[in-house]
Amino acid sequence: MAKKKQKETAEEKKEEVKEADMQEEAIIEKPAEGLAVELGEVKEIEEVIVEEVKKKDAFEKESWKPKTSLGMKVKKGELSDIDYALDHRIKILEPEIVDALLPKLATELLMVGQSKGKFGGGQKRIFKQTQKKTAEGNKPKFATFAVVGDEDGHVGVGYGKSKETVPAREKAIRQAKLNLIKIKRGCGNWRCGCGDAHTVPFKVSGKAGSVVMTLIPAPKGTGLIIEKECQKILKLAGIKDVWAKAEGQTRSKLNVLYACFSALKKIIQFKMSQKSAETLHIIEGSTVTARI
Repeated sequence: MAKKKQKETAEEKKEEVKEADMQEEAIIEKPAEGLAVELGEVKEIEEVIVEEVKKKDAFEKESWKPKTSLGMKVKKGELSDIDYALDHRIKILEPEIVDALLPKLATELLMVGQSKGKFGGGQKRIFKQTQKKTAEGNKPKFATFAVVGDEDGHVGVGYGKSKETVPAREKAIRQAKLNLIKIKRGCGNWRCGCGDAHTVPFKVSGKAGSVVMTLIPAPKGTGLIIEKECQKILKLAGIKDVWAKAEGQTRSKLNVLYACFSALKKIIQFKMSQKSAETLHIIEGSTVTARI
C-alpha cells in the first residue's frame, strides 16, 4: 500500500511540473503582450493615486461647511476679496476662508530645530523636538513653524506643537492662515527712487523677547540682507530688497522669527500726534483744516 501511494504522489508531481512548463512556454511565446498588460495596469493605478492625492490637497469649496458669518458670505460669493476683511479688522476664524480667497497661497516650513549630534552639531530640521521627564519615562513632543504668503503683500506665521509630526505641521499651517496680515510695500530708499513696490516703505522695528529686529529700506537689486529663515518670510510677503539689523539674544530662533513678523505688522500700525492729525487740504485754491 505504501508503494502505491508513493507512485501516485510521484505521478501527481510530474503532472504539476508539465502544467508549469506549458504555462512558461505560453508566456515565452507572447512576452510583449503580457508585459504591456502589466505596465498598462500599473500606469492606471499610478494615475488614480496621483488624482486622489491632488483631490485631498486641493481645497474643495463645495464640500466646505462654514460656521461663521464671514465664511458664509465667502461661500455664497458675496465676498471675493480678502483685503476687505483685513482692512475692516474682521477676525478670520476659519482657514478655509483664506484658501477660498487666496488660491495661490504658498506654504513653507522653517528650520527651527536640529537633529541629534555631538557637541550640538546636528543638521537643521523643520521639527523642534523636546522631552518631558516623568516617572513613566520620556514624553517627546514635536513643534514646527509655518509661513504662508502669496508674494503680493499677504503673509502669516503659525506655530504648532503635538506628540506627532503630522498634527504639529497641520496646526502650524492652520494657525498661519488665521494670522494672515496685509502689509504695505514701496520704494523707501533715497538711492533708488524707482517707484516700484520692492522694499519696506520706511524703517521699522519689531520686538519678541529680547530680540529687536529692524528692517531698513534698500535700493533695487540689493536682495534680502537678513537671517536665512527670515528671508523666507519676507519673500512670501513680496519684499525683494531689505537691510536688517538684529539685537539681543539672536540664538533663540523663534524670537528672531516673531520679531521679524512683528516688524512687518508695524508697517500698517502707526500713530499720529495731535498736531499731525490736523492736516491742511487745498481744495480749489482755498485752505481747509480737516481733522482725521
